[in-house]
Amino acid sequence: MLATERRSQILQLLDSSGAVQVTRLAEDLEVTDETIRRDLAKLMDEGLAVRTHGGAVRPEAGLHDAPFAQRQVMNVEAKRAIATEAAKLVQPGDVIGIDASTTGFELARILRNLTPSSPITVVSNGLDVAKVLAGRDGFRIISTGGELDNEGTSFTGTIAESSLRQFALRRAFMSCKGFDKERGPSEASLDHAAIKRTMLSAADESILLVDTSKIGLPSICFVAEPASYTRIVTESSEQEALK
Repeated sequence: MLATERRSQILQLLDSSGAVQVTRLAEDLEVTDETIRRDLAKLMDEGLAVRTHGGAVRPEAGLHDAPFAQRQVMNVEAKRAIATEAAKLVQPGDVIGIDASTTGFELARILRNLTPSSPITVVSNGLDVAKVLAGRDGFRIISTGGELDNEGTSFTGTIAESSLRQFALRRAFMSCKGFDKERGPSEASLDHAAIKRTMLSAADESILLVDTSKIGLPSICFVAEPASYTRIVTESSEQEALK
Protein backbone atom coordinates (compact mmCIF):
# COMPACT_ATOMS: atom_id res chain seq x y z
CA MET A 1 0.00 0.00 0.00
CA LEU A 2 1.31 3.44 -0.94
CA ALA A 3 1.88 6.04 1.78
CA THR A 4 -0.80 8.26 0.24
CA GLU A 5 -3.32 5.40 0.38
CA ARG A 6 -2.44 4.75 4.02
CA ARG A 7 -2.88 8.39 4.94
CA SER A 8 -6.20 8.47 3.13
CA GLN A 9 -7.39 5.52 5.23
CA ILE A 10 -6.13 7.21 8.39
CA LEU A 11 -8.06 10.37 7.48
CA GLN A 12 -11.22 8.31 6.93
CA LEU A 13 -10.82 6.77 10.40
CA LEU A 14 -10.23 10.20 11.92
CA ASP A 15 -13.39 11.44 10.24
CA SER A 16 -15.51 8.49 11.41
CA SER A 17 -14.22 8.06 14.97
CA GLY A 18 -12.52 11.36 15.80
CA ALA A 19 -9.32 9.74 17.10
CA VAL A 20 -6.77 7.10 16.10
CA GLN A 21 -4.11 5.14 17.96
CA VAL A 22 -0.64 4.33 16.60
CA THR A 23 -0.62 0.69 17.71
CA ARG A 24 -4.12 0.01 16.39
CA LEU A 25 -3.35 1.63 13.02
CA ALA A 26 -0.11 -0.32 12.69
CA GLU A 27 -1.99 -3.56 13.35
CA ASP A 28 -4.88 -2.77 10.99
CA LEU A 29 -2.68 -1.47 8.15
CA GLU A 30 0.04 -4.11 8.66
CA VAL A 31 2.96 -1.69 9.01
CA THR A 32 5.29 -0.71 11.84
CA ASP A 33 4.48 1.79 14.57
CA GLU A 34 7.25 4.02 13.21
CA THR A 35 5.64 4.08 9.75
CA ILE A 36 2.34 5.19 11.30
CA ARG A 37 4.11 7.89 13.33
CA ARG A 38 5.63 9.25 10.10
CA ASP A 39 2.21 9.21 8.44
CA LEU A 40 0.67 11.07 11.38
CA ALA A 41 3.53 13.58 11.42
CA LYS A 42 2.85 14.30 7.73
CA LEU A 43 -0.88 14.77 8.40
CA MET A 44 -0.08 17.05 11.34
CA ASP A 45 2.25 19.14 9.18
CA GLU A 46 -0.62 19.54 6.72
CA GLY A 47 -3.00 20.58 9.49
CA LEU A 48 -5.15 17.46 9.07
CA ALA A 49 -4.52 15.94 12.50
CA VAL A 50 -3.54 16.97 16.03
CA ARG A 51 -1.18 14.88 18.15
CA THR A 52 -2.32 13.16 21.35
CA HIS A 53 -0.54 10.72 23.62
CA GLY A 54 -0.29 7.54 21.54
CA GLY A 55 -2.18 8.80 18.52
CA ALA A 56 -4.00 11.73 16.96
CA VAL A 57 -7.40 13.45 16.78
CA ARG A 58 -9.20 15.58 14.21
CA PRO A 59 -8.02 19.22 14.15
CA GLU A 60 -11.42 20.49 15.30
CA ALA A 61 -11.26 17.96 18.13
CA GLY A 62 -7.89 19.16 19.37
CA LEU A 63 -9.36 21.13 22.25
CA HIS A 64 -13.01 20.14 22.29
CA ASP A 65 -12.55 16.33 22.35
CA ALA A 66 -9.11 16.09 23.92
CA PRO A 67 -10.19 14.51 27.23
CA PHE A 68 -12.19 11.77 25.45
CA ALA A 69 -9.38 11.23 22.94
CA GLN A 70 -6.83 10.93 25.73
CA ARG A 71 -9.01 8.40 27.54
CA GLN A 72 -9.25 6.37 24.34
CA VAL A 73 -5.53 5.62 24.46
CA MET A 74 -5.41 4.87 28.20
CA ASN A 75 -5.54 1.16 29.13
CA VAL A 76 -6.61 0.45 25.58
CA GLU A 77 -5.64 -3.23 25.66
CA ALA A 78 -7.78 -3.77 28.75
CA LYS A 79 -10.72 -1.94 27.18
CA ARG A 80 -10.36 -3.96 24.00
CA ALA A 81 -10.32 -7.23 25.95
CA ILE A 82 -13.42 -6.18 27.89
CA ALA A 83 -15.22 -5.11 24.71
CA THR A 84 -14.36 -8.41 23.02
CA GLU A 85 -15.97 -10.36 25.85
CA ALA A 86 -18.97 -8.04 25.94
CA ALA A 87 -19.55 -8.41 22.20
CA LYS A 88 -20.07 -12.16 22.69
CA LEU A 89 -23.23 -11.36 24.67
CA VAL A 90 -24.88 -9.51 21.77
CA GLN A 91 -27.32 -11.65 19.77
CA PRO A 92 -28.89 -11.10 16.33
CA GLY A 93 -32.11 -9.13 16.65
CA ASP A 94 -31.15 -7.60 20.01
CA VAL A 95 -32.06 -4.08 21.03
CA ILE A 96 -29.07 -2.92 23.07
CA GLY A 97 -27.91 0.23 24.81
CA ILE A 98 -24.30 1.40 24.73
CA ASP A 99 -23.19 4.35 26.81
CA ALA A 100 -20.83 7.14 25.75
CA SER A 101 -17.74 5.72 27.47
CA THR A 102 -14.46 4.92 25.71
CA THR A 103 -15.01 1.24 26.54
CA GLY A 104 -18.45 1.50 24.95
CA PHE A 105 -16.75 3.00 21.91
CA GLU A 106 -14.40 -0.01 21.75
CA LEU A 107 -17.43 -2.30 21.91
CA ALA A 108 -19.00 -0.42 18.99
CA ARG A 109 -15.79 -0.80 16.99
CA ILE A 110 -15.91 -4.56 17.47
CA LEU A 111 -19.62 -4.82 16.67
CA ARG A 112 -19.20 -2.91 13.41
CA ASN A 113 -17.29 -5.91 11.98
CA LEU A 114 -20.19 -8.31 12.62
CA THR A 115 -22.79 -9.36 10.04
CA PRO A 116 -25.81 -10.24 12.18
CA SER A 117 -28.46 -12.54 10.68
CA SER A 118 -31.14 -10.23 12.11
CA PRO A 119 -30.64 -6.46 12.53
CA ILE A 120 -29.27 -5.27 15.86
CA THR A 121 -30.71 -2.00 17.14
CA VAL A 122 -28.21 0.12 19.07
CA VAL A 123 -29.51 2.95 21.27
CA SER A 124 -26.76 5.24 22.54
CA ASN A 125 -26.21 8.62 24.15
CA GLY A 126 -22.69 8.55 22.71
CA LEU A 127 -22.06 10.57 19.57
CA ASP A 128 -18.92 8.60 18.68
CA VAL A 129 -20.67 5.27 19.24
CA ALA A 130 -23.40 6.27 16.79
CA LYS A 131 -20.90 7.54 14.23
CA VAL A 132 -18.71 4.43 14.25
CA LEU A 133 -21.72 2.16 13.62
CA ALA A 134 -23.60 4.44 11.22
CA GLY A 135 -24.22 2.91 7.80
CA ARG A 136 -23.12 -0.60 8.78
CA ASP A 137 -25.22 -3.41 7.33
CA GLY A 138 -27.26 -5.23 9.96
CA PHE A 139 -27.38 -2.33 12.41
CA ARG A 140 -30.03 0.26 13.20
CA ILE A 141 -28.60 3.19 15.15
CA ILE A 142 -30.72 5.41 17.40
CA SER A 143 -29.22 8.42 19.16
CA THR A 144 -30.94 9.64 22.30
CA GLY A 145 -30.29 13.28 21.50
CA GLY A 146 -30.29 15.71 24.39
CA GLU A 147 -27.80 18.19 25.77
CA LEU A 148 -24.33 17.66 24.31
CA ASP A 149 -21.69 17.70 27.03
CA ASN A 150 -18.62 19.95 27.04
CA GLU A 151 -16.46 17.27 25.41
CA GLY A 152 -18.89 16.99 22.51
CA THR A 153 -19.14 13.21 22.87
CA SER A 154 -22.13 12.48 25.12
CA PHE A 155 -25.80 13.45 25.30
CA THR A 156 -27.22 13.89 28.82
CA GLY A 157 -30.10 15.71 30.52
CA THR A 158 -33.87 15.27 30.59
CA ILE A 159 -34.27 14.85 26.82
CA ALA A 160 -31.70 12.03 26.68
CA GLU A 161 -33.21 10.35 29.74
CA SER A 162 -36.77 10.64 28.38
CA SER A 163 -35.61 9.16 25.08
CA LEU A 164 -34.03 6.15 26.79
CA ARG A 165 -37.21 5.43 28.76
CA GLN A 166 -39.06 4.78 25.50
CA PHE A 167 -37.01 1.67 24.72
CA ALA A 168 -37.19 -1.90 25.96
CA LEU A 169 -33.48 -2.74 25.90
CA ARG A 170 -32.54 -6.41 25.90
CA ARG A 171 -29.06 -5.57 27.15
CA ALA A 172 -27.32 -2.38 28.22
CA PHE A 173 -23.55 -1.98 28.21
CA MET A 174 -22.09 0.71 30.47
CA SER A 175 -18.70 1.65 31.84
CA CYS A 176 -17.79 4.13 34.58
CA LYS A 177 -15.19 6.64 35.73
CA GLY A 178 -14.47 4.78 38.98
CA PHE A 179 -15.54 1.68 40.89
CA ASP A 180 -15.89 0.86 44.59
CA LYS A 181 -16.39 -2.80 45.53
CA GLU A 182 -19.11 -1.97 48.04
CA ARG A 183 -20.86 1.03 46.45
CA GLY A 184 -20.38 0.24 42.78
CA PRO A 185 -19.61 2.41 39.74
CA SER A 186 -19.34 6.18 39.90
CA GLU A 187 -19.29 9.11 37.50
CA ALA A 188 -17.71 12.57 37.40
CA SER A 189 -21.03 14.44 37.16
CA LEU A 190 -24.66 14.13 38.26
CA ASP A 191 -25.85 14.24 34.64
CA HIS A 192 -23.65 11.33 33.57
CA ALA A 193 -24.67 9.31 36.63
CA ALA A 194 -28.35 9.99 35.88
CA ILE A 195 -28.20 8.88 32.25
CA LYS A 196 -26.55 5.61 33.29
CA ARG A 197 -29.21 4.96 35.94
CA THR A 198 -31.84 5.51 33.26
CA MET A 199 -30.16 3.08 30.87
CA LEU A 200 -29.82 0.57 33.70
CA SER A 201 -33.55 0.73 34.47
CA ALA A 202 -34.50 0.42 30.77
CA ALA A 203 -32.67 -2.90 30.28
CA ASP A 204 -33.56 -6.53 30.95
CA GLU A 205 -29.85 -7.24 31.43
CA SER A 206 -27.21 -4.71 32.42
CA ILE A 207 -23.53 -5.34 31.79
CA LEU A 208 -20.98 -3.15 33.55
CA LEU A 209 -17.63 -2.84 31.76
CA VAL A 210 -14.80 -2.03 34.19
CA ASP A 211 -11.07 -2.09 33.56
CA THR A 212 -9.24 -2.88 36.78
CA SER A 213 -7.37 0.45 36.84
CA LYS A 214 -10.66 2.04 38.03
CA ILE A 215 -11.24 -0.30 40.96
CA GLY A 216 -10.77 1.35 44.34
CA LEU A 217 -10.77 4.82 42.76
CA PRO A 218 -14.35 6.13 43.02
CA SER A 219 -15.33 9.33 41.22
CA ILE A 220 -17.84 11.96 42.44
CA CYS A 221 -21.34 10.44 42.02
CA PHE A 222 -22.28 6.80 42.58
CA VAL A 223 -24.62 5.23 40.01
CA ALA A 224 -25.92 1.98 41.53
CA GLU A 225 -24.83 -0.88 43.79
CA PRO A 226 -22.83 -3.71 42.16
CA ALA A 227 -25.76 -6.12 42.68
CA SER A 228 -27.88 -3.94 40.37
CA TYR A 229 -25.95 -5.27 37.36
CA THR A 230 -26.56 -8.62 35.72
CA ARG A 231 -22.89 -9.05 34.96
CA ILE A 232 -19.61 -7.21 35.49
CA VAL A 233 -16.94 -7.70 32.84
CA THR A 234 -13.27 -6.88 33.46
CA GLU A 235 -10.11 -7.73 31.55
CA SER A 236 -9.37 -10.35 34.24
CA SER A 237 -11.23 -13.58 33.50
CA GLU A 238 -11.13 -14.51 37.17
CA GLN A 239 -12.35 -11.04 38.26
CA GLU A 240 -10.17 -11.38 41.35
CA ALA A 241 -9.94 -7.61 41.67
CA LEU A 242 -13.68 -7.39 42.32
CA LYS A 243 -13.63 -9.78 45.27
